Amino acid sequence: MQERGGRNVQSKRQPKVHTYSKKRRRKVRPGRAILSIGFTFLVAGVIGVVGYSVAKPILQYSGAEHSQTQPEETLSSAAAETALPEESASAAVTETTAASVQTQTEDGYVLPVSALESKQALQAAAVSAREKMPDGKLLVIPLKVSGGEVWYQTSASLAKSCGAAKGSMTLSEIVDTVTQQGWTPAAQLSLLWDNLLPDADAAAGYRVTDGSRWLDNTKENGGKAWASPFSTVTVQYLTEITGEVSRAGFSQIWCKDAVFPDFRESDLNYIGESVQNPERNAALVQLVNQLAQTAGNVPLWVEVDAADAAEGTAEVFQPDTLHVSGVVLDLAENAAQAKTLLPQIKTKAGDLPLCLTADAGADLQELKAASQDGNGVFLSAT
Repeated sequence: MQERGGRNVQSKRQPKVHTYSKKRRRKVRPGRAILSIGFTFLVAGVIGVVGYSVAKPILQYSGAEHSQTQPEETLSSAAAETALPEESASAAVTETTAASVQTQTEDGYVLPVSALESKQALQAAAVSAREKMPDGKLLVIPLKVSGGEVWYQTSASLAKSCGAAKGSMTLSEIVDTVTQQGWTPAAQLSLLWDNLLPDADAAAGYRVTDGSRWLDNTKENGGKAWASPFSTVTVQYLTEITGEVSRAGFSQIWCKDAVFPDFRESDLNYIGESVQNPERNAALVQLVNQLAQTAGNVPLWVEVDAADAAEGTAEVFQPDTLHVSGVVLDLAENAAQAKTLLPQIKTKAGDLPLCLTADAGADLQELKAASQDGNGVFLSAT
């Protein structure tokens, strides 16, 4: 019943009544009924088989997708369980960094090159170093020394051709011998004070404007060539040496003699712009940074004269652009000046770790007192 215009109006539509005429009804015989039922079951069976055949791959595919999704959820859960909380992760990084710095600034002793003449000489030198530095941890071994000699069995062909290869022991023998004496081995490499490399390949040294080799004195007075940081031959050679050492098991690498020769004014004019450029120190920094990259996970330190660093004349000492693990300050025989020099250098060094080295006759306690901040202290027999 619907309401229109405020009146109740009864629908005129009447419900349909379905009637079945007797004429339309068919009489079904029993035999045909049985046949019909059998045919129905047969059709149903066929449909069932076909349906299952079609449905099974679909179900398997659906199940496979589900099973592939499940491990991802499990992996995510496992990752969530093993991930460190943010504060814990920060603490772990801090502890690792602190441990690294502590290892790099431990005390030690620098051996003379004579210690590498034989295995017996190295063993004796390690024992002697322990007497002079009872609490020392690091034993610094001069593998490439000022002048250019290489005191281990190197594979560098240029070292052999220029007569630099002098050592009889392999790097692994050196590491094992020192380790057996209770020391942690560190390597020392002289870089550019190399008078032998330019003899094997003149392109490794400095050239004057007429194309001839530059020597630090006349031939009659024993003048020698020096390795140049502008030379690709020099850079490749030092990279090869650093690579050998970094793979041998040394805990650190100290690079010394990252310097230019003591040029005279006339030398600067003869050689030209490369050494006259006020920003020539960039070549030294670039060389050291490349060697640090070659060393990989092995910390690489650069050694500078402490007095020069304080005065600002140590050209490689550029804390803003140096990418090294730290700086070794060589006091040589001026250990008494440590208290005066160190504060000046720290101001310039910023966050770069520092350690001190002085001649073996220096007062060890005086050096440690000057160090104050836990900078490593080394006595040197060289």
